[in-house]
Amino acid sequence: MKLLLTPEDLNLLEKRLENITPAPWSVIEKEGVDTVWVSPNLDGNPIALFDYRSGNENRANAYFVTASREYMAILIKEIKDLRNRVLELIQANNIELQKRMDLQTELKELKKLLNENK
Repeated sequence: MKLLLTPEDLNLLEKRLENITPAPWSVIEKEGVDTVWVSPNLDGNPIALFDYRSGNENRANAYFVTASREYMAILIKEIKDLRNRVLELIQANNIELQKRMDLQTELKELKKLLNENK
């Protein structure tokens, strides 16, 4: 199992998301039946069938898949936005650090000049 998504992973997920059946997806379940379907609309053909587990597991899996479909684009965008913000903060910090180092150098030079003029 991966512990970190690379930019390539995120791009691949976005590409896969573009190629799947458009959202929203619905869970179709019938009372007393353990089989559950996922469909892009209530009258259309199902795109997924959950049948080999208990009814509760099938329903939980189907609702997870539909929620995953709905939130995947949001999660990918948020990951990319947060990574960009982290990079911006690192760059800003580096600029600030360089300014401090430059001021330290200037301060040392001024102290040296003052000591020479005594």
